[in-house]
Amino acid sequence: MGAIDYLKDHGFAAKVKGNRLIVSPASQLTPDVRKYIKAHRLELIAEVAANDGLSRQCAWSVLLPGRQPFVMISPTPLTRDEALADVRGRWPDADLR
Repeated sequence: MGAIDYLKDHGFAAKVKGNRLIVSPASQLTPDVRKYIKAHRLELIAEVAANDGLSRQCAWSVLLPGRQPFVMISPTPLTRDEALADVRGRWPDADLR
């Protein structure tokens, strides 16, 4: 049984927004479920992300004009749009490969 199945069996749904795991209905979270979520956060994020049809990865090649490409590494898998937003927050003219 996967971590997400535990939440579903207890009447909860989960989604990933950026690096955040959002579990609903939040008003129904018990201390035991909160403890479970905290202990299995990365596993839950990976399972939810794997089922949304979007490609994610932890390493992205960053391209900046006039510089050698380098790799940006994220602690959690990001979609291309999420990674690009992060990179462009630091370097507005950056792109990803």
